[in-house]
Amino acid sequence: MDEEMDEAERRRLAALIRESAVPLEPEVPPLPPDWEALLVAGPPQAAESRAVLFDVYGTLFCSAAGDIGLAGDGGDPGGKADSPLEALARRCDPRLTGNDLRSFFRRKVSEIHRSFSAETAWPEVRVEAIWADFLRGRGLDAGGEASRELALRYELAVNPVWPMPGAAETIAALRDSGRVLGLISNAQFFTPLLFEAFFDAPPEKLGFDPELIIWSFVMGEAKPSPRLFDAAARRLASRGIAAAESSFLGNDMFSDMYGAARAGFQCVLFAGDGRSLRLRQDNPLARALRPSRIIRSLGDMAGG
Repeated sequence: MDEEMDEAERRRLAALIRESAVPLEPEVPPLPPDWEALLVAGPPQAAESRAVLFDVYGTLFCSAAGDIGLAGDGGDPGGKADSPLEALARRCDPRLTGNDLRSFFRRKVSEIHRSFSAETAWPEVRVEAIWADFLRGRGLDAGGEASRELALRYELAVNPVWPMPGAAETIAALRDSGRVLGLISNAQFFTPLLFEAFFDAPPEKLGFDPELIIWSFVMGEAKPSPRLFDAAARRLASRGIAAAESSFLGNDMFSDMYGAARAGFQCVLFAGDGRSLRLRQDNPLARALRPSRIIRSLGDMAGG
């Protein structure tokens, strides 16, 4: 599964994302009263930050599951004959249901997580390898293109995404102001394609520093693994920028804010969509934290 996507495949899969997309509007959630004081109407600490790093799912993109489909439980529950998940199941085999696909995927993810539990507390999978196993088990073409297309189609069925309002404008404004930009996200091979599908360019061409684009599937561990945030801090330090001079924006108090705080970043919580906001007050590590600021709109990062 190390076969690289070529440009033609990238374009084809990005087009599939665009064609499958259904607009999503954020659902602004309430906050506990003691969190309201952290809300900021204008630019938060990012206004003074030399670097701004973003989460992707639930932050730059509205997500029906509130996260990458690997972790989220939202999106298409299956069962309806005309649902995208049921249609995908029939595309694979007329005898299959959407729940068959979901059960297979979840079982394989759990198996992989258990197999790596002795090595890391935050194991990550490669979804194209999971779907290659599925295709191989049914005697179908399990090559790189086939398994990647199935992996993407499954993600689009269970976790539709759409750009968060102001995402493109905020990225451009921060880039044009001279900030160093980065991404730290739980992700799969298709995550960079969201930028190409909706913003017509890969992250690097939108202004994100290639060395500061840190994907979980590349690192082999998921957030809040220190490996991801520490890697970003080291790479910023090599540019003469301290973590304390940098803001991290995310929607999850554990995987985002806890991970970023441990590495010394300023923590800005995005509370603009109830589907993705995760306060994690049942988690003692998250419960002990408060972000530096809370914002409702991405435009607040750039003063817009």
